[in-house]
Amino acid sequence: MNELLRAMSNDMEIHRFGGEIEDSFIYRLCYSALGQWCLHTAMNSSGDTTGTSKTNQTRVLNDLLMRFSELFPSIYDRFINTNNQQLIFPVHVRRVYEETGYLLTDDNNRNQIANYGRCITIGDDALFFGLPHTKCSVNGFGVFEKITTFKVSTKEFLIRDELTCEEYFQSQFDPIDFYDRDIDLDELEFFNPKSNNIPSKSWEKKMQTDCTLARKSELGPFYRVMQMENSILFADEPVEQQNDNFISYEYRRLLFALKAYYEKPLNAIITRQDDEYSKIKLRGQLPNREYYYMLLLSWPENNAFDKVNFIIRNTLLQEIATTLENIGIEICGG
Repeated sequence: MNELLRAMSNDMEIHRFGGEIEDSFIYRLCYSALGQWCLHTAMNSSGDTTGTSKTNQTRVLNDLLMRFSELFPSIYDRFINTNNQQLIFPVHVRRVYEETGYLLTDDNNRNQIANYGRCITIGDDALFFGLPHTKCSVNGFGVFEKITTFKVSTKEFLIRDELTCEEYFQSQFDPIDFYDRDIDLDELEFFNPKSNNIPSKSWEKKMQTDCTLARKSELGPFYRVMQMENSILFADEPVEQQNDNFISYEYRRLLFALKAYYEKPLNAIITRQDDEYSKIKLRGQLPNREYYYMLLLSWPENNAFDKVNFIIRNTLLQEIATTLENIGIEICGG
């Protein structure tokens, strides 16, 4: 390991796990380092002006990413989004921090660090929203320290209701909300909660359960559907255009609740790598709330935009397991 990597590893307390290939370790170090630089740029101060412009953040991170790619060319491809070439990694980093409350955007569209002391306590450590003045460790994009001040719960951070997965399902399929609609069933696709396929491949032309979600196309419109006696009843299910907002892809929570209700829950498979690290593999993509939380606790495994495979410290496994189980995901292994 060269001196730069050794310094990055020591500063962020990121270690190589048993069997991890060198490229993977270098990628994780650079991934977290880019996140730290994004936060540090927001601490700039000049006269009465604090923070930095979003353009400057993107430029600084892009220059640093290019430098890392020159030093470690084997990791270059890990920072390219092959599914959306318009979403570059520096913008992705900034958006994650903006949406999770690490960065605050002022009236002049400048980003400032949100050093209010807000923390989520996880075991003996705390996920800190900002950059503490004491030494900290890093997991993915998340900053961790020992000292806690303003504590919040995971659900407060997720802006999530207190409903269990079962209670959420019941709230979404209350018969009082459903009514007859003049909709041609032949025009619809129905989500099959009992399918063994991943959720995106579980849409069929026939309704397989008494309660489910229906759509006219991948772009909508969407409906919650209930079969009662000999009638099929509908309730509108607004699904707005999905983007990188914190509350995007919420309809996935409904899909997971359906699968859990019909005893075919989505699985998250945990595989221990050594005493410090594990890997998590999901069989479907998460709502953005939980996805962004994963990015603060772990590293996307295969590349920076991987949404189903993650590397995580064992000390954070219980927190992730509880969060995933709350939306109906079954934890396997570990």
